[in-house]
Amino acid sequence: MELRVLEMSAQSAGGRLFRWTHSAAWLSAFSLLSVVGLCAVSAFMLWQLRNHAAWQSEITSRSLIQVLGRDIARNIELYDLSLRAVVDGMKRPQVMEASPELRHMILFDRAATAAGFAYALVLDRNGNVIANSQTLGPMSINAADREYFRHFADGVDDGLHISAPIVSRVSGQWVLTLSRRLSNPDGSFAGVVTGGIQLDYFRNLFAMTGADRAGTVTLYGPGGTIAMREPFVQSQIGTRVAESVSYLEMLKRRSGSFVGPAMIGEGDRQFVFTDIGDYPLQLSTAVPLTKIYANWQGEALGLGSVVLSLCAVTMLLTWLFGRELTQRRRAEEVTAALNLELERLATTDALTGLCNRRRFDEVLAREWRRAVRTQQPLSLVLLDADYFKGFNDRYGHQRGDEALRLIARSIEATTDPTRDITCRIGGEEFAVILPDTDAEGAKLVAERMREAIAGWKVPHVANPHGILSVSAGLAQIPQTPAADPAALIAAADRALYGAKSQGRNRVQIAGQSEAGLRIVAQSRIG
Repeated sequence: MELRVLEMSAQSAGGRLFRWTHSAAWLSAFSLLSVVGLCAVSAFMLWQLRNHAAWQSEITSRSLIQVLGRDIARNIELYDLSLRAVVDGMKRPQVMEASPELRHMILFDRAATAAGFAYALVLDRNGNVIANSQTLGPMSINAADREYFRHFADGVDDGLHISAPIVSRVSGQWVLTLSRRLSNPDGSFAGVVTGGIQLDYFRNLFAMTGADRAGTVTLYGPGGTIAMREPFVQSQIGTRVAESVSYLEMLKRRSGSFVGPAMIGEGDRQFVFTDIGDYPLQLSTAVPLTKIYANWQGEALGLGSVVLSLCAVTMLLTWLFGRELTQRRRAEEVTAALNLELERLATTDALTGLCNRRRFDEVLAREWRRAVRTQQPLSLVLLDADYFKGFNDRYGHQRGDEALRLIARSIEATTDPTRDITCRIGGEEFAVILPDTDAEGAKLVAERMREAIAGWKVPHVANPHGILSVSAGLAQIPQTPAADPAALIAAADRALYGAKSQGRNRVQIAGQSEAGLRIVAQSRIG
């Protein structure tokens, strides 16, 4: 009970320490969540920027191949019209009976002789050139071994046939060959009308549309043969890539985009492709992923550096603030310990370790009010060492201090530390407050204390009993009239002096020699 104030102080200090610790924990959690949130948002932004870079590259490539595809399809269509005109003219007897000049003019229009278009040739059923778009004279050229000639000679096909790029035997240049079948009136094979588009035309077309800015742009002929490629490498013209993974992926649909391995070279590419009309031709762009994400990588590096810097600063500030909170918490712990120690020192007797007079007055006043309020008994025992001045004079003050400590330990040993309060209230005077204890019980406790002290048999020549002893006075309310704590102390003090006057080394109860005393403690609190 005497530690109630100290416990309250400890609880208050503990509450402050809990708040410091709680604040530091919340700060660390909030800082961690902030860093995680910032990193998550930044990662999402970078992912969006990366997707945007790929989307922009795809849009650029798609626009390019749409423009190129339309131009190539239109020119093939125009040249096919010229081939159809030759086929139709060869079916008319009057055309074949006309003079060479007139026949040449009828069969070959200006489109067939335009820049970028190869010679148009008319082959008989044996593959010999019987007419051409450039000269009136004959050509000693036979094309019976060409793929397009065998295609028509071996089967009935009246449609346009496009062959893989070949080197023209007329001009010595690479051309994309276009041809149609000539038939006799009975439907039998009569020959082939053939011509083509020079691959240099496609190269110039790619250059005019800025294809070099879209990675690698490739025109594929029948069978996956490269007809033109920008950037241009002569040795790659005519190369077959039909078995490559990316070309097979393109054949699955007419147009689209995907990321796949390069058909020529190493690494992955972003392919955007389309078929050219209904012809067996494909056009694609292939952009290296490193090129697509080059700008994004710079942006990601910049943004990542800023985010990491912010995270580092946040963590550093959190650490510094947490360290400050830790230092404050430790300072609070030290302060709380010091306050508890100061509180203990302020209420503890330095020599004996018992409660001092200040704590005695506080506890007695509190217990007196509680006893009056609850009508429960309260006993007070005052003890005084017998002839203690003579003990000091005979044995010295150091032995006197040892005797006081011996008395204090004996009192503690015979009382209940959870209920009883033991105090040193003067030089050799002690007090024991016994809550909820009547006079008979208090007398038993007082006798045990007296006997314990006498039982040590400490020599004391100045004491008639020959040993160190104490006298005790006991007062108890409500039996003893005590209108306030001072009155209770006075009653116990009178009983103490009564014990001394009766020979010392004894216990005296206040009021035993006075008859007819009435209870006068009437003050009530709470």
